[in-house]
Amino acid sequence: MNESHVFEFNHRRTEGLRRTYKVMLNVTRLPSGTFAYKAWVHHEGIFKGNGLVFPLVSTNFDEATLEARGRIEADIEQMTGVSE
Repeated sequence: MNESHVFEFNHRRTEGLRRTYKVMLNVTRLPSGTFAYKAWVHHEGIFKGNGLVFPLVSTNFDEATLEARGRIEADIEQMTGVSE
């Protein structure tokens, strides 16, 4: 059975329009033991994208959560899979 943790956080972009984006992040441990994530990024209630989603290399939930958050924050900064 998959185990998941879902949480929300805000990320303020340092480039471009410097908007603050609300992110919902779901980190899941798959039956294989590896971790995956999915993010939903919004600005002022409008869906802006999911970023690029790749498997995580972390081996526990705390590390996987930090890794996933870092990836989606980088995607927001670079506007990769997220629209401004």
